[in-house]
Amino acid sequence: MRRKAYEEVSLVVDGTLHDGESGSLCGGQEQTTDEGGAESDNGGYKIAFSNSYVGNAWRTAAVNIFDAYTADLVEQGVLSKAYSSSADDDVQAQINEIRNMMSEGYDAIVCIAASATGLQSVLEEAEERGIVVVCFDTTVDSDLVYNVNTDQFEYGRLLAQSLADRMGGEGNILWIKGIEGNRVTLDRTEGMQSVLDNYPGIKVLGDGYGKWDDSTTASVMSNLMSAYASQGIDGILSEGGGGHAIVQSLVENGIDPATVPISEGEMFNSFMKDWVEMDLDAFCTAQPPYLAAAAVDVALKVLNGEEVEPMTYVDLPTCSSKEEAEEKWYQPDQEGGFVCDWTDNNNTWNLTIEDVAPN
Repeated sequence: MRRKAYEEVSLVVDGTLHDGESGSLCGGQEQTTDEGGAESDNGGYKIAFSNSYVGNAWRTAAVNIFDAYTADLVEQGVLSKAYSSSADDDVQAQINEIRNMMSEGYDAIVCIAASATGLQSVLEEAEERGIVVVCFDTTVDSDLVYNVNTDQFEYGRLLAQSLADRMGGEGNILWIKGIEGNRVTLDRTEGMQSVLDNYPGIKVLGDGYGKWDDSTTASVMSNLMSAYASQGIDGILSEGGGGHAIVQSLVENGIDPATVPISEGEMFNSFMKDWVEMDLDAFCTAQPPYLAAAAVDVALKVLNGEEVEPMTYVDLPTCSSKEEAEEKWYQPDQEGGFVCDWTDNNNTWNLTIEDVAPN
């Protein structure tokens, strides 16, 4: 069998690996699979993934990891059914889908919420019906819901501190944020601002919302460069997902990207390629898409009667040099949208690149 049996799975909790306890394995069951799920009549748990949208490579990777990991858990007999769906960033559509999952008898629902407040009520309703709910990426403030996440404030703080250090604490910057009003963006912005407040010599010329993807970031950068390039760009602070578009925008405006310090969230292959080939002055941290697998493990622990903290933190990977980018992260055989932090240092979930690569 390609992956480890469930009893070997570990979780990263508060920065420390904790071994998972054994589930009740039936093993050897034949599975049937279709798009977004796996199923067997082995008597195991049923788990569903409600995803708010698949609008960028990170979300695609998270869904792919959920599907691959749970398919193996079905094969092992830990699960009898796994299912994933996406709601096109529509809060009401996601509420309706979660209600369908409730009526179909799932034992656990893992969720990336389109709105932390908009979905709180339906998720609490699921918990009150005895369904285990685990949210990741966008966490939900509720005593009834479990959460798995990276420290989003620290994510933002690391990016901003690295940029301030490499700029010598002064100069003009452009700031690319994520999605306006999104909980993740708000937390990361707070972390970034906590650093910028200490550096009055750093001036934010302009900002915009890149929505964690290259195409939107390209448009935002075009507008920002038209407005502010003449004043001199000394650094770029990016929440993530649009690093390649930032580099391309600098090139299109006649600026050598290697001369502009960049702090970029997320480790997309297109940016790692630019970093290696153009010798960028860059720093990355990232939220790994294997949060999806960690959320499944939390759900299984709760279902098996184990004590689980309300919040499980997964460590933030970082990259701070061209050499590290080339040796550890960059995947020359993969597409630009490949998420380079696709597994942890121990490959806890025994994933393969084929599991994660964009369809």
